[in-house]
Order: sequence, then C-alpha cells, then structure tokens
Amino acid sequence: MAVQRFKRKLGELLIESGLVTKAAFEAALRDQKTSKKRIGEILVDKGLCKEQDIAAALSIQLGIPCIDLKTVSIDPSAVELIPESLAKRHLVVPINLEGTDFHLAIADPFNLEGLQDAQFVSGFKLKPYIATRSDILWAINKHYHLNASIGSLIDDIRSISTVQLLGDPNEESVDVEDIRKQSEAAPIIRIVNDIISGAVEHRGSDIHIEPAAKSVIVRVRVDGALRLMHELPKWVQGAITSRIKIMSSLDIAEKRVPQDGRIGVIVEGKKLDLRISTLPVNHGEKIVMRILDPKSTLMSVENLGLEEKDQEAFLSLISKSQGIILVTGPTGSGKTTTLYASLSQIRSIEKNITTIEDPIEYEFAGISQVGVNEKIGRTFASVLRSILRQDPDVIMVGEMRDLDTATIAMRAALTGHLVLSTIHTNSTVATVTRLRNLGIPSYLIASTVIGIIAQRLVRVICPFCKESDTPSHEDLQKLGLAGRDTKVLSFCRGKGCPECGGTGLRGRIAIYELLVLSERVKEYISSEATESSIRQLAIAEGMRTLAQAGMEKVFKGTTSVKALMQVHQVGEGFGTSCAECGAVLGSEFVACPQCGKRVIETCTSCTRIVDPGWSHCPYCAEKISRAAGWKKESKAKVVSLERDRHL
Repeated sequence: MAVQRFKRKLGELLIESGLVTKAAFEAALRDQKTSKKRIGEILVDKGLCKEQDIAAALSIQLGIPCIDLKTVSIDPSAVELIPESLAKRHLVVPINLEGTDFHLAIADPFNLEGLQDAQFVSGFKLKPYIATRSDILWAINKHYHLNASIGSLIDDIRSISTVQLLGDPNEESVDVEDIRKQSEAAPIIRIVNDIISGAVEHRGSDIHIEPAAKSVIVRVRVDGALRLMHELPKWVQGAITSRIKIMSSLDIAEKRVPQDGRIGVIVEGKKLDLRISTLPVNHGEKIVMRILDPKSTLMSVENLGLEEKDQEAFLSLISKSQGIILVTGPTGSGKTTTLYASLSQIRSIEKNITTIEDPIEYEFAGISQVGVNEKIGRTFASVLRSILRQDPDVIMVGEMRDLDTATIAMRAALTGHLVLSTIHTNSTVATVTRLRNLGIPSYLIASTVIGIIAQRLVRVICPFCKESDTPSHEDLQKLGLAGRDTKVLSFCRGKGCPECGGTGLRGRIAIYELLVLSERVKEYISSEATESSIRQLAIAEGMRTLAQAGMEKVFKGTTSVKALMQVHQVGEGFGTSCAECGAVLGSEFVACPQCGKRVIETCTSCTRIVDPGWSHCPYCAEKISRAAGWKKESKAKVVSLERDRHL
C-alpha cells in the first residue's frame, strides 16, 4: 500500500477554501521549523482550523476517503487484528475486513511507518481512510475497552439478564476464538439478552435491529405493529452483530450476503426458538429475529375463533379423506397456526401425516416433517413427489407457490390424499383466479379443491382502557354502513394506557371467510365464470365474507373500526361502496342493490357501457333512455365528464 502522490499542496487548498489566510499559514510554516509537528496539527493548535477541515483537505489532496468514526460500524474481528499499543502509537483504528481488503482509519496519512506496521501485523492489504486525531483516540478508547464502554450503557437499559442460550454453537476455527471472547464480553451478552427478553416481555413476534447513519435502532413488532425499543450508539453495532451471529452459528466474517440462522433460548422459564435473518443494507447489516413459541401455536380448531357454523364446516372439511384445503391470507395472518390446528385435530395412530415446510417452524409429535432446502435441490415439488411414494394419508405443503407444486398437489388429491396448503391471495374466491394464473385448468380446480379459508388477524381493543367510540362518516362509508342507523349500533375503541403501550390495542384475534365448494360453485368454476360471479354465488349460498366477520367483531366490541380497516381496507367488501347508501358493490354491478343508484351508465338496448354525455349509443345506434334519477344529475357534472373525455 502506498499513499498517492499529491498534486496540490495542503496550504493551497486551505487558503483557496477560505479556511486560513495566507499570512496565517505562512506564520504556521515558520512555527513548523522549530516544531516536530505536522502543519495541520499546528493550525489546529493555534485555533486557525478545525480537525475536520484538515482531514477534508488531506482527503482532497491525497485522494483518500475521509471517514467519521462515530457514525461507522467497527467490526470487533477487525479490531482484534491490530494490537492496542500499535493503534495508539500510530493513531490508527481498524474498521472492518472485506475479503483481502483491510479497512483502516489513520490520523496522519503521511505516516508510512504506521501503515506498513499495520499491514505487516494484520497480514492483509490495507485500504486507508482519513479520520481526525480526536476521533481516532475516541474509537481506540471505545473499541479496545469494549467491556467498560458498553458497561456504561447497561444502567440505561436493565440490570438483570434472563436469557439462557440452549445448545453449543458449531465448532469454529482458532482464528475466531479471540473474536468470540470479544463479542461474548459480559456487557455485550447483557445488551443482547435484554433486547430478547424485553421483546418477549412485550409479547413481541419479531425483533428488528436496524443500522442507521448515526445510531442503531431496535424495534419490536407487537400485535402486528412495530414499536421503538432502544436507540443505541453506532459504535456498539459491530459487537452486537457479532454476538448474534455467534449465537446462531453464522459466519461472522461474511458481511456481503444475507444469512439465516437459528437460536434456541429460555426466557423466564419459557423455551423459545429464534429465527435469525441478516441483510446487508446501506449502513451495515440489518438483523431480524423472529420469536417462535411452539406452545402458543399448537392450539385446537375450537380455539381458532371460528363461528359455530364455520367451525362445523371446517371440521367436516379436514375430516375428509381426499381433496385440497387451501388457507389464504397475507404474511403474518396466522395461516400456519390454522394448518397446525387442523393437523392436531386429525392426527392419529391410523394416519400417516407428512409436512413440507420452509422452514420447519415447530416440531410436531407424531408427524413427519421435511424442511425445504433449495440449495441442494430439495424443493416443495421434489419432496412432494417423494412423499407420494411414502404411502401418505395427509400431506401439508407449506406454500403452493408455483405450477409444478400445484400440479403435483392436485394429482395427490385426485389419487386419494388429503392435501393442506397455503397460498397468497386477498380472499377465498381470488384463490381460484390465482390457481388459474398459475396454469391450473379450471376443471382440475373444481375436481380437487374442496374448501378455501381466508383469514386476517385484527387487533383487539385493550380491556384496561376500553371506551365507547363514534366513527367518522368517512369510516362508516368505507365499511358500507353510511346508510344504516348507527344509533342502534355500538362501537368501541381503546383510549391508550400503560398496559397496551398507549396504543389502545392489546392482542389479536382472527377473522375468517370460509368457502366450501358446493356442486354449483364447482360448476361455475368449471365453466370459467368470473371471480365476481363466483363470489356472488358463494354469498348467496351463505358464505360470510371477511368484511362481515370483521364487522361482527366490531359490533361485539372486540375490535375497533380503525383496527379493522388497517388489515382489510382495500379487500373485498371495503373501498367499493355506494356513495348514496354505503352498500357494498360488486365489480359487475351497474347499480346499487340497496337504493338503486346507478354506478355506471349502460345502454338499455344493448347493455353496453356508455358515456354519460352521449345521447345515442354508438354500438346499436339507439337513443339512450335514462332513469329519472339520472336526469337529476347536475349539468355541470355532465359538462365536466364530456370535457375530460375530449381531453
């Protein structure tokens, strides 16, 4: 490594930028003759420049990047490569190691001896950065005395750690043993343990450790929403990242690609499983830890929250010997819980049940579970083919994500197996469209699928601060209640208290939409009927929509209007309502079924859609006759529509 030969002198840069006058700089040069200091140090000592100004000028002069050590993540593994004595003597601080490039900050880039010593001791190719002398000394104090530095943060967090790590991490080479000691220093353990135990205490499902420009943000997801937990100084980022990576047996030296790991812990006597995911972002590595509690998920069908009629229908579906049952909904809507509850209900010594999961979230006694590993070719489709040769009775496929998997699942259902799986759609009927888009023929869908259940998790009103509520007209209109007498309806909300963290909501409950494929529904699907037509038929046959299920929870005081709209504001049943009475409108409706208000204008002769400004239908040449109600529309609206058409 060699410092680039500079083209312009430091003094010229400082004078041109207006940081010092020519006379002041010449005076500093005279003082340099009787001093062993660099010209930059003299200028700073005299108060003529700031350290940052000198660093910036040196960066321009030499073409070496300037770095702020207080806003950069310093890797403990890099710190271990340079002794503290060498760092203090030459004023250098290791930053990180990327492949064979050793990133190093130095206060004096002209100190070739320091650079050569650092390169010789580390054994890697140096990539230098310029930092101020005070920042170098601050970083040495923080990162070479990590225990004492982090210890000062403990009092601001908690004093007791209640997390016990289960099992031993995989054996590692001697090269990282010193790194292990650094990252497992007691203060680091206590900070990471506090983050985990605090999230569990607040009923969190995910922990987000996010590197920002000048800090590390720790947030926890509670009842589906993220809350701020801690804001830690930037300099602890590297140590925390290394600690979590070692706990989950990840490669602490690899920072350029995402990694996945797993940690078994005991928190307050409760055994938990943490799924770790790292992702390189612009300010370092972001870490997300998903908290899995096996006991909380293995519930019965009776405890899922299904209404009595839907529960009976669902129990009837899962007791069948063949067919496909699909559970649909967005990520985090409780689909896995529903599937496991189903398996728990039907498992017996007489049935061979096998699951394919990515990954296996919970160990289930009495059931064979297979984890997907696409790196070695163990995909959903390949495992499903093998399972069909294992004499199965019931197969659970974690997700039906491609045509190959869906086709094999359909074949399994046709050959006498019960298949349970998940798929990502907005509603039960939208699942039919999704399967068609995957390439599954409509007749095959009708022949194999026996039931579809869509679900959402809505937040529950906190019982400690529950009070009555009066929703706005806009909210009522979005929910299709604008035309109803709301005086006979009761609404509640949470005021906000310490028990719910000021949110007014505590816990979540599921709402369901269950579609049992009757013979008539199957005929509609086979005949390529539209999604809207199938939906209207299902509702006519008694299907309760997600919107209706959600409103029942609202009227019972279980959840609030706003909480319901947060999870289902643009799906079926919301967002398409009559402006006059608030009734729910289907995509094929031309008029409101409640008040008769026309949604779109159609020709009474050929039923084609026409422009409100037309007097004759351009498709059949007949004069357009409009209902009396339409004639009452203002002329200004017609003129506006016609103007927009011409534009």
